[in-house]
Amino acid sequence: MKKKVLIGMSGGVDSSVAAHLLMRDYDVIGVTLLLHGNDDSDAKAVCKRLGIEHFSHNAERDFSEHVIKNFTSEYLSARTPNPCVLCNYHIKFGTMLELAEGLGIDFIATGHYSRLLNFGGELFPARALHSEKDQTYALYRLNQKQLSRSLFPLGALKKSDVRAIAEEIGLSVAEKSDSQDICFIPDGDYASYIEKSFGTQPHGIFRGPNGENLGEHKGLIRYTVGQRRGLGIAYSERLFVSRLDAEKNEVVLGTEGCQSKRCVSASDITFISKKPIPERFSCTAKIRYNAKAYPADITVKDGKITAVFEAPQRGVCPGQSLVLYDGDRLLGGGIIDT
Repeated sequence: MKKKVLIGMSGGVDSSVAAHLLMRDYDVIGVTLLLHGNDDSDAKAVCKRLGIEHFSHNAERDFSEHVIKNFTSEYLSARTPNPCVLCNYHIKFGTMLELAEGLGIDFIATGHYSRLLNFGGELFPARALHSEKDQTYALYRLNQKQLSRSLFPLGALKKSDVRAIAEEIGLSVAEKSDSQDICFIPDGDYASYIEKSFGTQPHGIFRGPNGENLGEHKGLIRYTVGQRRGLGIAYSERLFVSRLDAEKNEVVLGTEGCQSKRCVSASDITFISKKPIPERFSCTAKIRYNAKAYPADITVKDGKITAVFEAPQRGVCPGQSLVLYDGDRLLGGGIIDT
């Protein structure tokens, strides 16, 4: 008798093909988590085509509490959050695992491009074989219980392979475009989204490289460290956002190089292993989802990670995640402070 797996179905091509691949070895049930008014019609159609059961579950309250509230709070504190990190931990591998346990289902699965590696008797997410779609960066908060019940069918595939499979089996979503980075803000205008709930944010001063007043900014939520475009300032050199000063409501600007640093610290840290973590070790680390991982010397002390990179990292944003790797194996990470 096949074991059962509950797969999160967004209606996109990735989760649809993942469900198809799992059908070879498992009894598959699809679930669409309703988070922010998202539509479940494509997922229902895919499941009907595949001949598997589908249901939808309203998780808006959990999503609002764990993801949207943090997202708005971080931006209002002049930080740049990554909501996918919290969504994966609390919703896709939290709420969905609770559903599976309540239904007596053995595993959960998603369409993430990640592999699962057994190392020293523990499970770790491992980079997808094809790095252009690797999604392990946003999985670093997962724990051993969640990983022991999780399946990642797409870890060895390219996106082109996934689309080809979808076309071969006649799925209407074969050419459906990828979802937005921030799924609850389809147009990408996060500043307007926040201002609808909290009102227009106070304008303040652009502070130049020499401390000079370079004009008025339109609210700290509209800027992020490393940003160059959209500043609207004429200057003798190219300017970049060096930091956001929430206390003074100032956007501090600098010239080339100001947006780079070798030493990065992070708090709210999580390690995937249950075993004691050395206070000092070397690994590779990355500071954002689409960044390259660079060698770094790591110190773990007093609930913080300090990473000294081999090369300066460009655009280190408080609120993003510092994520650590040993080769392809994901070790853990934390939320960047400085």
